[in-house]
Amino acid sequence: MPSLSTYTNGAVYAVNASAQARRSLTASMGRLSTGIRTLNGNDPAGQAVASNITTQARSANVAARNAEDGISVLQAAEGVLLELATLNTRLRELAVQKLNSGFLSAAQENAITTEENQIVTAAEKISESTLNDRELLSPFLLAINNRGTLTQMGPVKKPVLQSGVGNVDTQMANISTALGQVAAGINALKGHQSNMYSFTANARAAASRIQDTDFAKESATLAQSSILNQSALAMVAQANNAMANILTLLQ
Repeated sequence: MPSLSTYTNGAVYAVNASAQARRSLTASMGRLSTGIRTLNGNDPAGQAVASNITTQARSANVAARNAEDGISVLQAAEGVLLELATLNTRLRELAVQKLNSGFLSAAQENAITTEENQIVTAAEKISESTLNDRELLSPFLLAINNRGTLTQMGPVKKPVLQSGVGNVDTQMANISTALGQVAAGINALKGHQSNMYSFTANARAAASRIQDTDFAKESATLAQSSILNQSALAMVAQANNAMANILTLLQ
């Protein structure tokens, strides 16, 4: 005849199985509701790796936005340089016209000089154009990768316009050099930006593979845990009934 300990052990096993099934059921429900596989310490090592990758991905996304800001600044600087080139071209026209001093009257020469002075004054103001309180024709530092490395962008030498054919030719060479530096900077930033967007997408995909819930697998686990939980509860009830039957023998 079964002893009392036999029924007691069965009840303990049933209670333990029920507790384990409930924990598994609760964990599956949490993973399915949040979409996070590493929830509640399920995979601490994986969560650490995923968190690190996610941090790098978000940093790379900010770096891509920084590159976009840099492109905007350089495009604005390019507009300034193109306007200076237009003014410089007009200065050369006036300088060549002024060489015809044997034909021009004093009043006409004064008119040319006045226009030259106005162009030089306008060019000085244009060359000091700013964006977000930063001079457009001065070098600036920009963080363009996910590690926050600072890279210098922007034209190095600010063109200063003066009248006279010789001065104008030198100024045009300086403007052309600055335009080349701006164009190179824009292309470089576009390359960095494209790389950062690609890095962000790949890093987020990697983090997702590590920490996201596999819904098909977790749904199967949820169903299994639910069945085991119901079965364990039924066995607990059976064990309680068995204990009750033993107690009736003592009455």
